[in-house]
Amino acid sequence: MAPPTIAKLADDNYAEWVIGMEALLVRKGLWEVTSAPADETRPSGSDNTKALRRVHRARGFGTRVAHRRAFWRLSKRPDQTMTSWIADVRRAAFRLEEIDASISDEDRILVLTNGLPDSYSQLVVNLDSTLPSELTIDYVITRLLNEESRQ
Repeated sequence: MAPPTIAKLADDNYAEWVIGMEALLVRKGLWEVTSAPADETRPSGSDNTKALRRVHRARGFGTRVAHRRAFWRLSKRPDQTMTSWIADVRRAAFRLEEIDASISDEDRILVLTNGLPDSYSQLVVNLDSTLPSELTIDYVITRLLNEESRQ
């Protein structure tokens, strides 16, 4: 089995990189090494992680505003599968959460449905009339996937 590919750490991929790196270290049984306590000769993995986060994770007001704008402007490409569209929205929401911006399931639902082409307008109308207690992100995703297979 080929090892997983993780993009090199850059200024714009810290959130994805850190998750991929943690998964790789856990898979190789090395995650505990990074969380071992510090001693006189080496800092703890936690100290190194904090330093990386400080350098690579922009989280100022301007960054939050730019990420929010990008989130609200997302739209499904004509050639894009529904699964890929959902992943794009989740990725953008994750990036917002990583910079301590608040994001609700309602926001995720709105972006998922606002970014759809006109062929999904009837589904959006149906979702708008769904009881609030039933309108969960999982419910919306299920309906979107079902609608894609129907179309």
